[in-house]
Amino acid sequence: MAGLLLAALILLDLGGPVLAPVTIFGCFVLPGWVLVRRLPDADPVARVVWTVVMSAAIYTIPALIMAWAHIWHPRPVAAAVLVAASALIAVFPPVAGTGRHAIYGHPVNRSRFDWRSVWSLDAFRGRGIAPYVPWAVLGAALVVWGVALSMTGEELVGGRGLLTTFPPIWYLAVAAAVGLCIWAVAARKMASHAFLAASTTGLVAMLYASAPMVVSVPRLPWSYKHIAVTNYIGAAGQVDPSIDIYNRWPGFFSVSAFLGEVVGYRNALDYAALAEFGFALLDVMIILAIARTLTSNPRIYWTATLVFTLTNWVNQNYYSPQAFSYTLYLTMCLIALTFLRSTPVKIAAVVEGRLKGLQGRFHRTTPTATAEIVHSSRALVMPAVAALLLLQAVTVASHQLTPYMVILSLFPLFVFGYFRPKWLGPVLAIMAFAYLLPNLDYVDNKYGLFTGFDFFKNASYTLPEVSHIDDASRWMARTPDGLSLFVGLLGLAGFIRNLLRGNVRQTLIVGWLAVAPMFWLLGQSYGGEAKFRVFMFALPWLAIGAAWLFCSGPVRTRNAVTGTVASLTIMAVLFTIVYFQQEAKFRVPKEDVVAAQWLDARVGEKDVIFETNAFFPLLIGPNYPSYLEWGRVTSLTKFLQRSNGNVLPEDVERYANNNWKPERIFVVFSDSQLEQAIKDKLFDANMLPALERELAAGDKADHVFDNGAVRIYQIKKTL
Repeated sequence: MAGLLLAALILLDLGGPVLAPVTIFGCFVLPGWVLVRRLPDADPVARVVWTVVMSAAIYTIPALIMAWAHIWHPRPVAAAVLVAASALIAVFPPVAGTGRHAIYGHPVNRSRFDWRSVWSLDAFRGRGIAPYVPWAVLGAALVVWGVALSMTGEELVGGRGLLTTFPPIWYLAVAAAVGLCIWAVAARKMASHAFLAASTTGLVAMLYASAPMVVSVPRLPWSYKHIAVTNYIGAAGQVDPSIDIYNRWPGFFSVSAFLGEVVGYRNALDYAALAEFGFALLDVMIILAIARTLTSNPRIYWTATLVFTLTNWVNQNYYSPQAFSYTLYLTMCLIALTFLRSTPVKIAAVVEGRLKGLQGRFHRTTPTATAEIVHSSRALVMPAVAALLLLQAVTVASHQLTPYMVILSLFPLFVFGYFRPKWLGPVLAIMAFAYLLPNLDYVDNKYGLFTGFDFFKNASYTLPEVSHIDDASRWMARTPDGLSLFVGLLGLAGFIRNLLRGNVRQTLIVGWLAVAPMFWLLGQSYGGEAKFRVFMFALPWLAIGAAWLFCSGPVRTRNAVTGTVASLTIMAVLFTIVYFQQEAKFRVPKEDVVAAQWLDARVGEKDVIFETNAFFPLLIGPNYPSYLEWGRVTSLTKFLQRSNGNVLPEDVERYANNNWKPERIFVVFSDSQLEQAIKDKLFDANMLPALERELAAGDKADHVFDNGAVRIYQIKKTL
């Protein structure tokens, strides 16, 4: 009934922003729940993940079809999906379960992690005040965190980004949350699942939502091109492959525009900032579910979740196809580990046997190995295969890199029989290559398929050389490498420990998933970011390895507890430095966004725009193809670097006419670009103010926009 009512509200475009949370909740629950409710014995955490992700995937398919076919009717289609989901839920009752599900060969009672326990008060009854203390500390930490954010203005203070902008009580709140999470997993008697879920969610919010919550617009400049593409699809009701690569891989943008229209937020700028926390929390839940498929030890799977939370520094959670596809990748791995496990082929079994023999040389006592992989239920294999095919189809249409990470990770495991059926691995690869084929010439001509076969060169990333940078800044710029190396070494040590404990097959699967992304470095640098992407895709499995290192022993020794606490504390400190120190370099001011929206509403395809700030968000709205069809938004930086002395408006006009012969010429000045020019010393900082004074004082230009922080001039063309 609720689904039918929601479908009616969407179809009639009623409710608006007031009912938007209800609408989005229904859209992300009902379609996926039709499928997930047929899995009564599945892990409850996984059920939540599958419900949300499968719902998003189901909507992506009609969104893509409509965008490709130039037939854009999101609300009727969404209403039809909800009506169909409601009918299926009513007609087909849920499958009766046994109350038990398998975790890596072990049948485990579902009551070990029942979501009802999160809301139950049974744990507090008759136990005095002690059970309330951690909850009280967590509640106080969240309150202090909220107060700290309210005290943090949009203006950055000091030279270390948000590190010097957050008030001291913010660090107090985060330290309390980190301390509670570490205590919960390291204590002799672990905290309840309810407390671990609450404290981990609170920590994820503090780490990943703090930065976007202290600004009024999406903070990262890379978000705005994605916002522009989404707004273009929503306004035009189609994609145009001739515009750019995003229109050739439009899955994420199409479903975003689709759901934005359905919910009532037709401008992606209104909701893009929510992605940072949303994707981060969903990915953390997937890691928890994956770890729970590998072990029944709660200390291991909660520690793995905490390690991932404290080391996921790459910042891929912003509004982007990468974040969307990464979540799909993790979900595909979760499905394969849950439903498609099998016995490997003979050659793999021989390797396992030799590794077990090697393990025997180091362990004189009998190892305490967990049960090896067993066949999953045959009745669930084909539904799982269909789910993987759906998710891969959405992934190949959404992102250029992730489908091949899926191939590198899963293809060998299918071929060697660790997952079944064996033919699914080649099919996943064929899907990716088939989608690339019609776009092959475009990608090769525009970006190049390969950047060389030098592994180390593709893995390198040269820090920008800025003449004024101090030694402290140089050391802080290396903290990402330090954090990555630290978790990598811990993960490797954990793989070795788990292998020596007799868990050969388990370790081989997880170890391969950690190593597989590195093979990308054999052919592509991904614009200098390949090593970041490799780390991002390896991190879930390294986190599990680190948890094995800390928690897989039969006895918790004092050294193990000390190592766990120290390592997690180091991760928290390094993550905070890495994640928040670069805010000054990348943040986009609200005034720049307002100016960019003004330009988007007025600039035509024969106009040219001059600016000097590489992160000025000019590509922001549905009119963004006008910039690209003409060529691109033009930077004055190189022109100013070649100039001797002052630059006059006539010089800018001559430069534009010689290169583009535009109809109109706009010049953008912003406080942020002036500050960046002074900071990076790209050219004489006095040149920009001098040019603006010439434009403002003379009759060569009209002052067409001014919001205090951004000024825009239109140069009058000489007849």
